[in-house]
Amino acid sequence: MRVRGGGRTATVAAILLLAAACAKGADPAAAPQRAPGTPATPDAGKTALAEAAKSLAALMAAPGPVVCSRNGDHWQATAYDDAFRTRAASFTPATIESQLAAIAAKLGAEKASVRSLCGAEGDPGVSPVSPDGRRVAVQVDFSAGGALTHVGWLDLGTGAFTDLTAASDKKGYVTETFHDKNPGFAPDGSFWFVRDSQEYFSADPTGRLTRRQISLACFGRRNDDTYYRVVRSLAVLCPGTVHPSGRFAASPRGVAQWLSSVQGFQLDLLADRVDRYADAPDHLPFRMQVAVRDGGDWRDCTPVTWINATDLLCSGASNDYYTVAVDPALARDDLDHADSTKVKVKAEIAPATETSIISVAVSGDRRSLIIAAGDAGTAKLYRAGLLNPGGPVEIGPIPAEVREGFTLHSGDRAGGAG
Repeated sequence: MRVRGGGRTATVAAILLLAAACAKGADPAAAPQRAPGTPATPDAGKTALAEAAKSLAALMAAPGPVVCSRNGDHWQATAYDDAFRTRAASFTPATIESQLAAIAAKLGAEKASVRSLCGAEGDPGVSPVSPDGRRVAVQVDFSAGGALTHVGWLDLGTGAFTDLTAASDKKGYVTETFHDKNPGFAPDGSFWFVRDSQEYFSADPTGRLTRRQISLACFGRRNDDTYYRVVRSLAVLCPGTVHPSGRFAASPRGVAQWLSSVQGFQLDLLADRVDRYADAPDHLPFRMQVAVRDGGDWRDCTPVTWINATDLLCSGASNDYYTVAVDPALARDDLDHADSTKVKVKAEIAPATETSIISVAVSGDRRSLIIAAGDAGTAKLYRAGLLNPGGPVEIGPIPAEVREGFTLHSGDRAGGAG
């Protein structure tokens, strides 16, 4: 039956049909629905951040030894039990690779990276992870040579990246661009970095910057500035050998004895400081130099770390380890000429060996020295007592999954002395 287009009845019918069709399309029950009990598709970015935060929190809280190694193109940190058989926690920046790539892409940079938790020789100085495990320190390189770099942190809770360098740059009639590098967190949660290879700055969680001073302790080790430690608001360039008091550090140096020189150390006070590297004096203050006398012979000592307020762990010239007792009163600020003293070996920790030493670290309770020694494919782990020395005891092989680039983590996982 044909209905005329101009009729009233047809017009009303058409309106009713159209309304019914619209109502059906708007009805949620008419749209494709997720089956009851089926979870929503998770956001991949949020999942990765949550996984990273969980892994870091477990890693930072793990009581046992931590090692760093290579996992493809990334580093990874893994915590073990004391026997190095059970993994307690693990983290690798590969978990947040997409977030790091997005940071670099947004800034037009080549890469954004997070520095290894173990840093140089097992001691990171300032930590790439904040004490609460919520933030990671990121360095953004704009070219392969690192001619321009930015620093900031990635918040694992929100996914937001705070670019401190960009916030400092000035544009307009007067342009100023900064070159920032070597970021990390101090034990109090403040964020630190080096600006223009001259000055150190810290930032609070709001991004407010404070210029910090550099201790002249260990200042001759200029190339180690990446692995600085924060001690009482000072940047100190020898992370592992700061005394527990925070007053001085054991800085390795040759000590003149008669007509020869032996490898010993110098007790550098942290209080002498400058604002910039360029402000350092041509002649540093005189400090007490210490050489080790073992019977009638001199013995090389490269300081490793303090075991307590008086005992310093030394590495000898033949892969040997031993302790010496050092009176903290020897660290003085009243020397007006070069002076030196001698100390004796207190305890033998590990004898000389021709076996290659891969890495060493002091246990968290400061009671033992863990040594990784041997060839890369057959290396083994040993434990030597520091309080009751008796020679290294084999723990077992280095776990296969962490052999590549194996480094034992030493020091405080929150970034060092406060």
